[in-house]
Order: sequence, then C-alpha cells, then structure tokens
Amino acid sequence: MKILITGASGLIGRSLIHRLLIEGHDVRALARSIHSLPELAEKNIFPWSDDKQPPVDAISGCDAIVHLAGEGIADQRWTAARKKRLWDSRVEGTKNLVAAIAELAAEKRPKVLISGSAIGYYSDGSHPQNESSPKGTGFLPDLSEAWEEAASKAEKLGLRTVFLRTGLVLAKHGGVLKKTGPVILGNGQQWMSWIHIEDMVRFIIYSIQTAKASGAYNLTAPNPVTNAEFTKAFAKKMNIPITIHAPSLALKFALGEMAKVILASQKVIPEKAIADGFMFKFKTIESALSDIYKDSNLVDNYFSTKQFIPLKRKDIFPFFGKAENLETLTPPWLHFHIINKSTPNVHKGTLIDYKLNIHGFPIKWRTLISDWNPEISFIDSQLRGPYKKWHHVHTFEDVPGGTLISDDITFRPPGWIFGKLLLPLVRKDLLEIFQFRQKKIKELYLKGSME
Repeated sequence: MKILITGASGLIGRSLIHRLLIEGHDVRALARSIHSLPELAEKNIFPWSDDKQPPVDAISGCDAIVHLAGEGIADQRWTAARKKRLWDSRVEGTKNLVAAIAELAAEKRPKVLISGSAIGYYSDGSHPQNESSPKGTGFLPDLSEAWEEAASKAEKLGLRTVFLRTGLVLAKHGGVLKKTGPVILGNGQQWMSWIHIEDMVRFIIYSIQTAKASGAYNLTAPNPVTNAEFTKAFAKKMNIPITIHAPSLALKFALGEMAKVILASQKVIPEKAIADGFMFKFKTIESALSDIYKDSNLVDNYFSTKQFIPLKRKDIFPFFGKAENLETLTPPWLHFHIINKSTPNVHKGTLIDYKLNIHGFPIKWRTLISDWNPEISFIDSQLRGPYKKWHHVHTFEDVPGGTLISDDITFRPPGWIFGKLLLPLVRKDLLEIFQFRQKKIKELYLKGSME
C-alpha cells in the first residue's frame, strides 16, 4: 500500500514508518524539512507546515493517510500563545489537510484517513470511560472535539475515517517514560491510561487494513493503573528502593494550567477495539515495562537513529564490516584513529583499540564485537573507554528500494550525579556525530564508494 504520514518525525510517526517499511509498504511523509526523516528516501518526503494546504502531489494516489501532526501537549508551560499553537497545529492543520484532499478527483483520493486524537476528550474522574462516554469540559476536551470534527469532513469526500483517542504512550526513546522517575504525582490516586508503542503502531496498521474500523477508538491498554501503581511498577523494574511525592500545589505552581494534564484522572477502556477483535500484546503495566526496559536500569540512557540507503544490504554490509571505514564515518574533530585490531577481518570476538579526542581530552577506547550476523546486524560493546556502559546495536533491514540502517545505543556516562549533569552534552555530541555519519554515508553512496 501507499501510505502518507503526517507528524512523521514524532515518536509514533517514526515507529510507524519503521514497521510499514519492514512490511513492504510504500511510505510517504509530510514534514517541515526533507532532512528531518533520514529513514525515508528524500523523494518520498514533502515539505509542509500546518498553516497551509499540503501539496496535492503528496496525497494523490495514496491508499491511506495517517495524520499524527500536532505540537506536544506537555512539552511547554501553557501560555495563551502556546494554547493557540496547540489548537492551530491540530485543528487548522487538519482542516488544511482535508481541503487538499478535496482538490483531488475522487479516484485519486485516499480510501481512509486515520487521524490523531486524545483521551483528553473525556472528563476528569475515576469512573471507567469508553468510546460512548460524553465529552468533558475545558480546553483539552474542546480541542479534541474540534480536532475530530475537522477530520470528520473527510467522510463527505468518501474516506473511511478513524479517530485515535490515544493515551500515554510508553516507549524507550520518548513519550511519558522519558520524563518518568520514581515520583508519585499529587496523591497518586489519579488514573493513568497508557499504551505500549508497539500496540499503538499495530492498531494503526490494523485500522488501515480493516474495512469495518471507523469512528473513534480509545488507544489505551485494557488495564489502566493509578499514578501510584504506575510509579511503583516503574521503580520495581528499575530496582529503585524508594519513591518520592510531588505535591499537587508544587506542580501547579511550577507548571501552571498544564498541571491539569499531569494530574488528570482518566480511566479509559478500549472497549471498541476489543469488541472488534483487536488483540493487545501488552495488557499490564508490568509486561509493558519489562519489554521496554528488559535488563536496563535507571542510569541507562538511549539513543537511536535510522537512515535509508537505496542499496541492497548485501552491498552495504561489507563496508561496515571493515573497521578502517569507521575512521571515514567519524567527524574529523574527534581525531579518531584505530590503533590495533585482534583479527584481520571483523567477526564475533574481535577486539578493536582506537584513540580519539573528546572536547580536547585524549581518550583510549577498546571495543568488543560481541555479536556478528553478516548482512543482518552486529554489536560493539565498550570494554575500556569514557563510558560506564556502551552497547551499540547496528541493524540492516531490507525495505522497498533499499536498506534501512539502524543504530541503537544504550549508554551510561561516568559517575552518578555527575554523569546525569553531563547527559545533555553527551546527547548533543551523539546527535552531531551521527548527523555527520549520515551525511558521509549519503556522500559515499552518491559517489558509488559503498558498493
């Protein structure tokens, strides 16, 4: 299928792109910049800002649109200007998207629109709420209603329309867990309706492919938990012996009106999805956290990036299998040089020693190739170097038109508190290093130097 995604650079959008590509779909995206999505071919990325109509060329001939665009609700303190931006990015952006669809001849229009929404549609309380429950009152319910109403105009254009009333999305690389600690918010009795990112993506694909799927669906796991239960499950998984409390008054003082989102109690049940026969893979908070974190702990940090290259992986993997090429892919300001490797050809068990400079400090690093699956993946793990932990998984996957290269890193800076203070600088360095690497890989491909 040919599928267009808006909000593609967000947490859900990137996870959806990955899954769709692996399943063999032709994926397009609307984004502010064609450089914001290295996991897609540039020809499949169309520039768009939500204050205008998207190009009809991006929509024409698509089978489905997944509309996820919208500013983050809890990313900033709510001012009048911020609330207007939250509204415009959802409501006005959706109106502009539907207006562009209307310009197409009926035979060139998508068959289905999957549009974002939120459980913020419902009232605040401890009673169970399903898709038939009434709308609440206030900014978020009004925003959710207007968002859905704007998307529903696509029904008159012949598109089957689905609204995703999404709860708190749990994922390693973003979402609510990125901001979570062993902290009980307020009295901790407010209900949290959550969903694992994998179930979120699975349902979006289900709703694209299932003709009976229509209207609003609650995208939450079948078993919501209170904030205290959520926090204790998180602390147990992370082996944290204590939890602390953040009083409601302190949160309201620090966050203003946005504290309503943090302290909201919504016990939302995915009644319609269950009735339709959709099977949630992660039904309990314990199973979700165990899958996401596996053997990680609180001091571990994560970095992930992907890049599409229009070459088969059998033609790409040998380039990465040569340790010497790592010098080519590393920014010159790191002064990276390989000193020694234990085997002529890289394989499982190979040791590689190299030196580099990090912010002017000379560093010696020894890495172990702890796993080696030719043309599929390999793992390098630091044995000696600047980090307390460094576990880098390189993956190569066949996708339409080429290969998707993934880098997934679990790292731990030195020290405890000191390491946390260094984290923003480390993340900035990693982002710059991998942006350089992706640019270099693209240059080498265009020169024909990777085959």
